[in-house]
Amino acid sequence: MNISREEIERIKENYPVCTRVVIYHCADIYLPIKTGTKGTVCVVDDLGTIHVDWDNGRKLGVILGEDSISIIDEN
Repeated sequence: MNISREEIERIKENYPVCTRVVIYHCADIYLPIKTGTKGTVCVVDDLGTIHVDWDNGRKLGVILGEDSISIIDEN
């Protein structure tokens, strides 16, 4: 999957470090993150992968278009 520099910058703006997210679909066929698991964004890399520290102790990158997450407000 090839995405533009502009799209990567948009992802970085929408998912800054410390953003809380919940996953709805994980495309990882070997060890998927369970639907409904919450986590905290630790970085968006230069390929547009959103790296998340999941509350279950796992660390796994999210690829928009393959995986599905939403930003949550826990206030």
